Amino acid sequence: MPSAQPSAAPHPAPGPSAGALSENLLKILRCPVSGSTLRQDGDQLISTLDPNLRYPIERGVPKLLAPR
Repeated sequence: MPSAQPSAAPHPAPGPSAGALSENLLKILRCPVSGSTLRQDGDQLISTLDPNLRYPIERGVPKLLAPR
């Protein structure tokens, strides 16, 4: 009787960091309030002009909604 072994399915290698946006995308995204460029910090995009302006990244999608 053959022994049961777990299948060794290949897993894709993670990118530079989980949830990291591409450099090309970061080059074109802008803060909807100030118009400044954005930098990524974990699961947030932060305005380079005003660090209080922060936008979440949810499931890889930046939510660039201006605060009310």
